[in-house]
Amino acid sequence: MEEPNLQCVEHMVDFKMNKDGNGNKTDVDQFNINARDYFIPTQDNWLLLTADYSQIELRLMAHFSKDSALIELLSNPHGDVFTMIAARWTGISEESVSSHVRDQTKRLVYGILYGMGANSLAEQLDCSPEEASEKIKNFRSSFPGVASWLNEAVAYCRTKGYIETLKGRKRFLSKIKLGNSEEKSKAQRQAVNSICQGSAADIIKIAMINIYSVIVEGVERPDSSSHPATKLHILKGRCRTLLQVHDELVLEVDPVVIKEAALLLQTSMENAVSLRDNSVLEQKMEDGKGSWLKFEKLEGNVLWVPFQCVCTWQTATAFSFMLSSLYKDTI
Repeated sequence: MEEPNLQCVEHMVDFKMNKDGNGNKTDVDQFNINARDYFIPTQDNWLLLTADYSQIELRLMAHFSKDSALIELLSNPHGDVFTMIAARWTGISEESVSSHVRDQTKRLVYGILYGMGANSLAEQLDCSPEEASEKIKNFRSSFPGVASWLNEAVAYCRTKGYIETLKGRKRFLSKIKLGNSEEKSKAQRQAVNSICQGSAADIIKIAMINIYSVIVEGVERPDSSSHPATKLHILKGRCRTLLQVHDELVLEVDPVVIKEAALLLQTSMENAVSLRDNSVLEQKMEDGKGSWLKFEKLEGNVLWVPFQCVCTWQTATAFSFMLSSLYKDTI
């Protein structure tokens, strides 16, 4: 059996099952299962340590667009960015932003980032294409720098035939000039999307290289000088990169060096690049977020994951398939 694609392992899934098996809707049990609870480190007594970036693609959109309003919102360490964006483009106070409006705003922002038109966005927001078009218009007027950059990105790709990521990698999109109308529209969406997603890939790969240089080659990181008592070279042989899941890194660590590993993970991710506004890319290690098992706090920002039970690749595949089937049945 092939190894499962762990990027597709379901998170928490809620489903119902009839107690009597006769379809009686009044006699059901409610269940919720997190497939990630069934993964443990490959080394006995080691721990899983994980962190992911906070809204990395949105921050990259702010970086490329130089939109002062969006940069200001993202620089606020205390507010919820989508609540603040919702308040700005709808003209209401942050306290008045409901969870529904926040969710709609998040869908709108990423819909624009991924190049959705009014029709596709209308399906996402469960509204008419006319309403979706009006929402897009209002958002662009609230963040004019973003609106200008979206147009400039497409124009650049149309002229050059490719886009460039933050670190200079190119993706060629010849259909933007040579394709039919449908192919040109698709290439325009890909142009904007590829800049941010490709740049996010640049950043996470740089962080992985920095971590590898310490835990495999034993290189002492320059940015560890601000922590003179911390010697990251002790991580060699006691820590390994297990998995990358989009903007998330999962390490397995000897608990003896968990604090040093957490420091390495944090500094490697935060210092991977410098953005135009000199802000640090936020990475988060929080209880129950971006984890394979349930986090427990130690000291400060150091988090660790206790192992619970053994799960082989084969049972992981079967379990993930079972969850997917159950999830589909509940929709």
